Amino acid sequence: MPKTVLIRMTARPAVAAAFALLAACAPNPPPAQAVQPIPPGPTPEEVANYATAQIHYRFGLATGDGDAVAAANETFSQIPREVFSRQNPRLFAAELVCEQYRVARPAATGSSMPTSFDPQCRNIEWRYDEATDAIRQGIEARIAAADLATLAQAGPGHR
Repeated sequence: MPKTVLIRMTARPAVAAAFALLAACAPNPPPAQAVQPIPPGPTPEEVANYATAQIHYRFGLATGDGDAVAAANETFSQIPREVFSRQNPRLFAAELVCEQYRVARPAATGSSMPTSFDPQCRNIEWRYDEATDAIRQGIEARIAAADLATLAQAGPGHR
């Protein structure tokens, strides 16, 4: 009987501590105004940044400014990459794994054997390239439509 009382007396604080720990780890209730998630397509800021990069790219080509061209090319690849990461997070994560694999694997030689990653990564990279090309084309189409709308508003005498 004394053992039962001792176990009950020592078990109560442990149970209380476990409940306190669970309460502390419980997720917080959502705030009164929930944060809106970023849409899966390009945001207006991303489209504006892409359009600005197009202007810098053209200026860089016209003036021979290779740094402006390089910076614009970086923007042309980074914005579709960011949009794609929101649209298809699983395939984006797989592309990152393949990208790390390409960097980490030894240089291909005539005697090196292809690994099981090679065909999978080729497929993933193809799907990634196709998706980011489509995103890039969609952004460029939105920019072209906005340009045409601006010209239409200006009227025939302002062209």
